[in-house]
Amino acid sequence: MNRLLTASFAAAAMTFAIAALIHVPAAANGIEFFEEDESDDRGLPFFGFVRESGGKLVSDAVITATIKEMNSTLTARTDVLGHYRIPGFAKSVDPKNVEIGCSKQGYKQVSILPRPTPPNTAIEIDCTLAKD
Repeated sequence: MNRLLTASFAAAAMTFAIAALIHVPAAANGIEFFEEDESDDRGLPFFGFVRESGGKLVSDAVITATIKEMNSTLTARTDVLGHYRIPGFAKSVDPKNVEIGCSKQGYKQVSILPRPTPPNTAIEIDCTLAKD
């Protein structure tokens, strides 16, 4: 009986080790997290989190990304962890001309916080909501 448990444990450990080595991308809103779009005509993606003013993550919040010079808006929603990701716009769009906002029924936006990121990497912008 003891040998059977030891063999079962060894098999489970081996299965876990192999599974840990396999790359399986995470996805939300149908878009993979942190995976760069392979299209050469795309600019940098935007990502971040939406939180309540107390720090609690907000799921199903609406994120708007507005290209100011084009008066064009794209929307996305946060996942269950309050995370969003918007793929990059055309390379001709300067990320400085993209305005990110967030909303959810029963809340109001209180802040938008751009986070420092290395050059030529995804742009992180977090949003804070407060209950109405």
